[in-house]
Amino acid sequence: MELLERIARTANESPDRPAYVQADGRLLTYASLKCCIDDGSRSLRATNAGQPSVLARGNSIELVIDFLSSIAAGIDVLLVPGSTSSAELVAFANRLAGDAGEKTFGDLLLPTSGSTGTPKIVRRSAASLDAVAANMVEAIGFREGDRVLAAIPLAHSYGIEHGLLAPLWAGATVYLFDGLDIDAIAAAQRSFDIFPAVPSMLERLADVGTPLDALRDLRTVYSAGAPLPDAVRERFVARFGVSVGHLYGATEIGSVTYRAGDARAGSDVGWPMRGVSIRVLDTGEIAIHGPSMFTGYLDESPKLVDGHFLTGDIGRPTEDGALALSGRSRLLIDVGGLKVNPVEVEAAIESHAAVAECVVLPVTQSETVQRIRAIIVPRNPALPPTIESIRAHTRSLLAPHKVPRTFEIRVTPLPRSATGKLLRSMVDDS
Repeated sequence: MELLERIARTANESPDRPAYVQADGRLLTYASLKCCIDDGSRSLRATNAGQPSVLARGNSIELVIDFLSSIAAGIDVLLVPGSTSSAELVAFANRLAGDAGEKTFGDLLLPTSGSTGTPKIVRRSAASLDAVAANMVEAIGFREGDRVLAAIPLAHSYGIEHGLLAPLWAGATVYLFDGLDIDAIAAAQRSFDIFPAVPSMLERLADVGTPLDALRDLRTVYSAGAPLPDAVRERFVARFGVSVGHLYGATEIGSVTYRAGDARAGSDVGWPMRGVSIRVLDTGEIAIHGPSMFTGYLDESPKLVDGHFLTGDIGRPTEDGALALSGRSRLLIDVGGLKVNPVEVEAAIESHAAVAECVVLPVTQSETVQRIRAIIVPRNPALPPTIESIRAHTRSLLAPHKVPRTFEIRVTPLPRSATGKLLRSMVDDS
C-alpha cells in the first residue's frame, strides 16, 4: 500500500516531524507512527485470524494507530463514531461475523445510510484509499509540513480522507480536535494551513466573538457534506480573509470533485479529480465512476450504471465542465455533516411498545444547521407514552446525532396513500 510506504519514507527523512497533535498536547511523530504501525501489525497478524475489527472512537491518536496497524496487518476495519450505542455495536459485530479472511492489506469499512432502514456497510480497498489520497493531494494542494485542522470525525468518510489519508500521503501534520472546539482552537500555539470543514462549522466560526489567531494564516479552506449558503461563505471570508472551496463525494466513491475558493455559486462543486468519470442521467441523477470508488457493500451488490455509482444527487454540468448540484433524490437528512436516514430512526422509535407509527422530518435551525423531529402516533391515544420514555428508548438504540431533537405526540393516524405509503409531504397538513 503506497500510503504506508509514504509514511515510512517521511519517518526516515523527517523522523521528528509531528504526524498528529491532539488538543491536549499529546504528540506522535512520523517515526513513532511508523514504529506503532509495524509493532501493531505484527501483533495483529500473530493473534488475529483475519476477523474484521470495529473501531468506535472519537478523534484520537489511538484511532489512527489502530486503523493503520489493522490495514497493514490485512484486517478489515469498520469505523463508527465513538458515540455509537452498544446496541448498534452489537448489530455491526453480528453483521461482520464470518467475514474473516487473510489478505495483504485490509479494507476500510464504513456504514452509510441507504434507502432502507438498515445502514449499508461500504467496502473500500487499499488501492481505493491510495487513489483518493493521491487525488486529493493533487487537487487540493496538500504540502509537506502543512498543518491540518481536523475537526471532522475520522470515523466519517470525509474525516478519514482529509484527516488521515491525504495529510499522511503529503507528509503533513494533523491537529486533532473532537469536533469544532472553539476554545481549544483559540488556544493553539500554531496557525493552521488547511481546514476541511462542513457548513455548520464555518457558520460558527464566522459568527463567534472569540479571537482566533490560529486561523489567521489559513491557505486553504473547503466545505463538504451539505450546501454552503452564500451568506455564510461571505461572512467567513470577510472575517478570515480566505476564500472557501467546495468538495463533493460520497462514502461509496470518496472525494471526487473539487473547486478552489472563489466567487462561484455554492451549488458548483467543481471539476472531477484524476480518473473520475461523471454522468448525469436523463432523470438528472448523478452517476460516478473513479479509482477511489468502493468494491461493493458488505452484504449486497451495488446498483451500477455502466460501472457508475448512482449517488442519489441531482445535478447538471456547467458550461466549463464543472458539476453543479440542485437537490437530492433520497430522504437523507444532513445533521452537522452526518447523514441520518429517517427510516432507520423511525424503525427505532416504532420498536417502543407504546408507539404505533412514527415519521421523522428535518427542521431547519439556521442557514446551515438542520435537526430532526419525530411525530409519533401512540398505540393507545388515551394513554400515550411520555416523551421522556421515547427519547430514552431511542438513545439506547441510536447514536446521539440520530436522536430527534423534538418529539410530538399525535392521536390521528399519519397520512398514507392507498397502497399504505407514508405521505411525508402531507404530514404537517394532517
